[in-house]
Amino acid sequence: MNYRISQFEKHSDHRGDLIVFLKNSELGNNFKQFGQIYFVTFEKKGTVRGNHYHNKWHEWFGIVAGEIEVTLEDVKTKEKVSLILDAKKNKYMRLEIGPYVAHTFRSISEYAALINYADSEWYSDDTVHYKID
Repeated sequence: MNYRISQFEKHSDHRGDLIVFLKNSELGNNFKQFGQIYFVTFEKKGTVRGNHYHNKWHEWFGIVAGEIEVTLEDVKTKEKVSLILDAKKNKYMRLEIGPYVAHTFRSISEYAALINYADSEWYSDDTVHYKID
């Protein structure tokens, strides 16, 4: 399945954290052109976002606040995996998702937020609704 979990830099002191979410040097040559950055928020526990995949888009997600259960499914092989992104962990985790990997995010905290980088601007023809059971 086309996904990867990695840690990203966190610098902490008495003021709080400075987090380096994604660096140019971490992107392969295919992803050097700027796409878009956006935030996704979850306003209450149990809120579900996603339930789709992309034909071309490559995305990097990082948890900013709260806790989210992520379910991924390769739409071609039906391989499935679930994982938890938790902003309170000592190490920040970045989830990279490639094309044809359906993704669903469910908030398991009262409020949650993700930051996302995508390798191109969004266009509706690349998004395919896909409900993961």
